[in-house]
Amino acid sequence: MVGHRRLAFGIVFGLLLAGATLAGIEFLASFYAPPWPARALRSVPPVNPITATIRPFTKQSWIAAPYNSWGMRDAERTVAKPAGGAPRAVFVGDSFVESMFTPLSLPAAVERQVAAAGHPIEAINLGVGATDPRSYYYRVHDVALELSPDALLLFIYAGNDFVAANAGYSLWPALIDESPGGALIGTFMPRTNWLLVNRFRLSGLLQGEPPPPDEGGVLYEHVRAPPGEQIGRLVAHVKRYYYPQLSEEKIREVLSRGDGRFWRVAEDHPDDQEYVLGWALDILVNWETRDFDVAKSREDAARLAGDGEVSATLSWIKATDKVARAHGVPLEVFLVPVGSVDPSYADFWKPWPRAYSWNYICDEWQSRLVSALGKTGVRFADLRDDLEGVAGTYRKLDGHWTQKGETIVAGRVKKELETVLGR
Repeated sequence: MVGHRRLAFGIVFGLLLAGATLAGIEFLASFYAPPWPARALRSVPPVNPITATIRPFTKQSWIAAPYNSWGMRDAERTVAKPAGGAPRAVFVGDSFVESMFTPLSLPAAVERQVAAAGHPIEAINLGVGATDPRSYYYRVHDVALELSPDALLLFIYAGNDFVAANAGYSLWPALIDESPGGALIGTFMPRTNWLLVNRFRLSGLLQGEPPPPDEGGVLYEHVRAPPGEQIGRLVAHVKRYYYPQLSEEKIREVLSRGDGRFWRVAEDHPDDQEYVLGWALDILVNWETRDFDVAKSREDAARLAGDGEVSATLSWIKATDKVARAHGVPLEVFLVPVGSVDPSYADFWKPWPRAYSWNYICDEWQSRLVSALGKTGVRFADLRDDLEGVAGTYRKLDGHWTQKGETIVAGRVKKELETVLGR
């Protein structure tokens, strides 16, 4: 009898000790993790690659538009919707919503157009670059729905939002994840979860090799070097930091195509300033120097584009729509095409057919997703209808919208949003 009591006491004491230990860890983590909702939105503080590295260039001071206390490129917002305020629309997506390269973020551009029509709204920006539909689902689940929205707008970019075929929606949480709602530890110890993701570089934004120090500033100086020196500097940079195994002659051949347009497009422009970015150089040289099968045309893309990516991506969209419906909030999905819809973008990339071939695959996937969504009850809009054949809507080097492209998209979003809100 005494042995049973001791065993029971040991179990209870062990559980209490474990609980106290975990509570203490969570308390200590609170000194390092940001408050909610910032910790549920970003696993690392926001960094604009332009303002963080290219300090000499000040013509476009709007690029330094501040991020709010939630880590979003937006004005300060309150969790509780202001009483008697304008309808609240929450925008969720990646860098196309965050909008680092345009004077206004996409939500701000929509907010301005709607206000000009005499029907103000509160457009909240929950766009985080380099994230995907899985992250969008948890961003809606963990944060957006807590903001009492009148509408949710979800943006899916064909260029990099299609998840792997084996990464579809699942109820099973990870142990640790940058989306706290998708992690076991994140559910019970959200501050500890954030700290572990941040310190152990478990975020998608932190994985892989870190870029060279001050890379944006270094590339900025290379592009603005005296004529004749630019290509040499860029070649040396690529060889040193990305492809030491390649000869300088091969790297030079790739970058020199199109009469040096890859760096000449980044010379000073009063509007829509282009920037040579390290990841863009990496992708370009990678695709143009490796020997693997690529799509030769839009029609040929069907041969290489699998269906698993579309099905997996659709599963996250449907899950997002389901959780929104459960809260009585209307959701609309906007499908963002790659830059190939812009004739000037397509013409710019002609010297690099292998790198450009990715656009064919993405467009094929988008067409398949349109067909699949049409068989569901999910409300969606295909932005190819608005952007197809319109020149000057996409930036050449990073593939995001120009101011012209964003204005066109904002007009379409305004129209759809007014319908969703019953106006």
